[in-house]
Amino acid sequence: MARSLDSVLHYPDAIAQVRAVGDDVYWLATIAAEDGRTTVRRLRDGLVEDLTRAANVRSRAMEYGGGAYAVAGSRLAWCDDVTKQVWVRDADGERPVTPTGGRFVYGGLCLADGALLAVREDHDATPEARTEIVALDPSGADLDGGRVVATGADFYAGVVADGTRVAWMQWDHPNMSWDTCAVWTGTTDGSGPATPLFRKDGVSAKDPIWLADGRLAFVADEGGWWNWRVEEAVTQEAAVDCAPPTWVLNPAVAAGLPDGRIATVVYREGRGELGLWSPATGALDLPLPGTADIESLAASGDRLYAVAQWPDRDATLVRVPLPREPGDVARLDVPVTGPVVLVGPTDGDPDAALPEAVWAEGAAGPVHSWLYRPAADNPPLIVLTHGGPTSMARCMYDAAVQFWVSRGFAVLDVNYSGSTGFGRAYRDRLRANWGILDVSDTVAAVRAVTNSGLADPARVAITGGSAGGYTTLRSLTSTDVYAAGVSRYGIGDLTTLATDTHKAESRYLDGLVAPWPEGRAVYEDRSPINHLDRLATPMLILQGTEDKVVPPNQAVQMADAVRAAGRPVALVMLEGEGHGFRAMATRRRALEAQVSFLEQVLGLPHSPDVQPIGFDTPVC
Repeated sequence: MARSLDSVLHYPDAIAQVRAVGDDVYWLATIAAEDGRTTVRRLRDGLVEDLTRAANVRSRAMEYGGGAYAVAGSRLAWCDDVTKQVWVRDADGERPVTPTGGRFVYGGLCLADGALLAVREDHDATPEARTEIVALDPSGADLDGGRVVATGADFYAGVVADGTRVAWMQWDHPNMSWDTCAVWTGTTDGSGPATPLFRKDGVSAKDPIWLADGRLAFVADEGGWWNWRVEEAVTQEAAVDCAPPTWVLNPAVAAGLPDGRIATVVYREGRGELGLWSPATGALDLPLPGTADIESLAASGDRLYAVAQWPDRDATLVRVPLPREPGDVARLDVPVTGPVVLVGPTDGDPDAALPEAVWAEGAAGPVHSWLYRPAADNPPLIVLTHGGPTSMARCMYDAAVQFWVSRGFAVLDVNYSGSTGFGRAYRDRLRANWGILDVSDTVAAVRAVTNSGLADPARVAITGGSAGGYTTLRSLTSTDVYAAGVSRYGIGDLTTLATDTHKAESRYLDGLVAPWPEGRAVYEDRSPINHLDRLATPMLILQGTEDKVVPPNQAVQMADAVRAAGRPVALVMLEGEGHGFRAMATRRRALEAQVSFLEQVLGLPHSPDVQPIGFDTPVC
């Protein structure tokens, strides 16, 4: 049975960024019914409480945010997107602790021993915002914006404190954090010297955590994989990535346990699982099999909590059994053999299409994808190109994927060269090759599916957002594989993006394409807008008007150029939306537009629950 639009739009409240204090568990819940408002929730004595009812807990630092709240003892701190301030609640009440106005933007909050640390962007600085680590006055008595703890680097993230000690990761232009990144230490009040603990050119060291014995651990990819290190050079050696790329300021995908082990995400063959690594023995346990990803982890005493994502159900907050030794699944506290579900579904969707791993041979090596199949034979195929491009196609339950499969589409989610979770060499394939290998890898994945008779080669549509939107547009203007394309806030003109994007990605293209402006000719050659003579398929473009990552002019210029070339195009500008769509009405409009577009272009029956979309040039 075809799933309704509401099955996508009215999703359960999202669960993310788990934290734990004593027996209390905290997390961020994003509420679809409130246009994506995010709030801090707490589980205490079996009851769930919304702690920030008047706030929208969200950071806009580095545009992608992260670390929008922190908790320690009885104190809670959060970034409020309504007032644009950091707020604190404790025994003395609730109050803002940062000034009003738009000068400062905060994220990456960290609470420890009375100190409140944050990553701060100063948008009055020129020629670009200055990023620093600052200590805020949690009493709210001093609203000067914070006392500087660390400064001088272009970017900071992953701030963690232990008593008066603080650690963080930092990197500088033109690198991204997955290119070259260092781990530093200092003091929470900024009185002591800031010193590098690990710094090596061409190595990404990041995501520090403090262990129970006071040592600092972090991941580094010196051996080709993001493996764990302890400051005395105790090093994990495994062909797995134990971290995702740093797109947000404090993802919290690891936690130190009382017995000295590290709870961490482990990426293998495209899946994210929970791993327990022992620095003492080198053993790696995997006590929570079958997950698609681990969004975040938190430990309190001998209790470990995880936000687990599964292929057949929405995200779930669980308490995880801790094995005493490798292979032993006995609980330390509660005598159970499996995870204890605290919040979220306990059963999977019985009608869910489950992911199947597909490997294809690309120009630079094997390419991984996830395939979801409908019951029908020879179905049309929707190809998904993920964002980043330094990101990953994960196989967690996705209501949108299930929606398309229920309506007769096969869905192929491609981990093209440059994707994370497969080691540094796989990630580095895309250096200087964006717009080339991502395109050819996706074609290879499509042909692996269609040549196997699993989808109709004449009815293949490609879609992606952000960097995935660029791969979509580039594919439509450089190959003849696709019958239709949908770009969500994608990039049509690389030369424009090189000079008109936010600080965090302003030098990203140096590594992906070529140094700017010396490589201008390369930028022009790889810009889809300059190759519309190759475009033979209709196009749908969806764009938020307030996007700071991919400015709206990218969508307008691309639509104008396609229109001038006499090709069918539909441009849908979504008022008030940024890099991604949150409001219910916006998401409905975007989904309806995609359904109507694909039905018209691929010659499928019209869905009566969808408002048809029009084209500037008729679809033949």
